Amino acid sequence: MRSIRPLLTHHLRLRPPPRLPHLLTPHDQKPYSSSPLPPPPLINPESYLASARQKFVSQPPKIISATLTRSKADQLTLALEDANPAFRQSHGEFENGDPLPQGYHMVYFEPKISSYQPMADGTDPYHFPGGPFARRMWVGGEVDFEREYMGCMLLGEGGKETKAECREWVESEGVEVKGGKVFVEVGREYFAVTGEEKVKVLTEKRRLVFLRPLEEELARQVERLRLGDKKAVERKKIKVPWRPFFSFSLRPDAQFLSLFSVLTSNAHRIHLDSKYARVEEGYKDVLVHGPLTLVLMLEGLASYLHKSGKEKRRWIKSMSYRNLAPLFKGDEVRVCGALAKSQGGGEGEEEWVVWIEDFEGGLAVKGSATVVGRQVMGS
Repeated sequence: MRSIRPLLTHHLRLRPPPRLPHLLTPHDQKPYSSSPLPPPPLINPESYLASARQKFVSQPPKIISATLTRSKADQLTLALEDANPAFRQSHGEFENGDPLPQGYHMVYFEPKISSYQPMADGTDPYHFPGGPFARRMWVGGEVDFEREYMGCMLLGEGGKETKAECREWVESEGVEVKGGKVFVEVGREYFAVTGEEKVKVLTEKRRLVFLRPLEEELARQVERLRLGDKKAVERKKIKVPWRPFFSFSLRPDAQFLSLFSVLTSNAHRIHLDSKYARVEEGYKDVLVHGPLTLVLMLEGLASYLHKSGKEKRRWIKSMSYRNLAPLFKGDEVRVCGALAKSQGGGEGEEEWVVWIEDFEGGLAVKGSATVVGRQVMGS
């Protein structure tokens, strides 16, 4: 198996950070700050929501064009197989005309960093609802594949690549102010393009949450503790209630996360800079990407279908997921799945629970997937 290491010689070399709690306590705030934490500024939720929605209504949709080259898919496959060889061993090197694996759209349809002025944390201001909520996290989403996906989203090289396009917008009515946080929903549609003809192949929703700066968040925690709310700093492990049909373990290291950032044009510093993640965001180390969790769950389920001999007659129609707890660089994680419900025998629709466990065995990502027969997807 080829290694991804030679591909990463120009990436950051991150020093191992000290072990810290998931969220810093008030005593762990920035070393140059010795004054008491000020109370967070108040906002009017109604006026803030109106302003954020107006911003998103007024900005036009983003159109992102892509060419489905084999080489980019090969790089992601090598990274996944380097993390755990069991991931989709059937890939090998792609050939012209192979369908783009489900989830791999993540590395083709992200706007180039040079096309916008990044926020201080490296993220795209297109999704930013407005201050003081400047810390962004990816909290989940869903993907729904059209039956035309397999026959239209084809890889290639040398002029034989599929041309494709993504249309992205922020759902103005999907903005919500809740619990001192702002939730934003991003909509996406993907098309295979042949001349003037466009065929829709995939619909996606992405859910983001925006948080106050760390000092303000700590001040909120201190105030809640003063009022007797012990849950202000508690983080309980979420117990996994299912017994897995399959599981794949991996340990995402700095090079793996750096490569995924490069492939997805993702400059969010929380995935790249250990010091930033600790001091500015309050985490013990850099985080695993939210979209990477979707790729891992789709790849894990597809790999199981391949291993069990079902891949030639089964296809993942849709998947929804929620990121419940952070996953960190260097910690072992486990991608698991279990069949929840089956209809119509071997060719009928199946409902799967797919999830990711953190290094303590707690539930970090929860997903659900619908698997259908290939004839339903037009193959």
